Amino acid sequence: MIRALFGLLVVLAGCSAGTTGPQLTATLTAPTDITLTWRPTDPAAAGQIVEYTNEAGSPYTILAFVPPDLATYRHPDLIPQTPFYYRIRPYYGTASTPVNVTLPPGDVDQSTSDNGDWARPATIPGGPPAVAGVRDPRSAPTALTPTIVNPNGIHFTWTDNSTDEEGFFLEVRTPGETLFRVAAVLDPNVTSFGLTTLESEKQAAYQVRPIRYGPPTNVAHQTTGGQSG
Repeated sequence: MIRALFGLLVVLAGCSAGTTGPQLTATLTAPTDITLTWRPTDPAAAGQIVEYTNEAGSPYTILAFVPPDLATYRHPDLIPQTPFYYRIRPYYGTASTPVNVTLPPGDVDQSTSDNGDWARPATIPGGPPAVAGVRDPRSAPTALTPTIVNPNGIHFTWTDNSTDEEGFFLEVRTPGETLFRVAAVLDPNVTSFGLTTLESEKQAAYQVRPIRYGPPTNVAHQTTGGQSG
């Protein structure tokens, strides 16, 4: 579950980079279920983004972040008799060293929830100069520091070492998970952010990743069946 998309979503949606790479297909596997298949874009990528829109040429919405080697995705229980347009894009970037956080028992304190200043994305002034582009491992953020704000709130700060990031992903992994997943999508140059966690994330590891996006696949189109209304 992605809890935060700050500004970057609009940039992603409006991106019109040239289409290259693998052939993406969309197959109607049930009247309101669509399955996507494609050739993974680049084994060197950190991951892939599945995006869709309901109108050709309109802004895209992020549907999922998936591993770099995944080659299929199922989009079920869709609106009947509705067009869907899909594309896949790789993203690149080296994550920071993970930090482990154990939150105290209890629920979120609404007085210091996501509406508080502690949670807003910000750039801390006066940091050291960035040292490398996103595809260089030296661009990985350093000094990732978590501060517990309340039983469901963590404030993070880090040092931005990348010169050309298009944004940052804050990623989380609970003890039962093998892979990190995206919890928040942040704008370039952000070095401070507060996350309201899920109940399953009372104990979890976190990392932050600068990202740049690769070119998209072709656009695959499919229209659902079923009964409208």
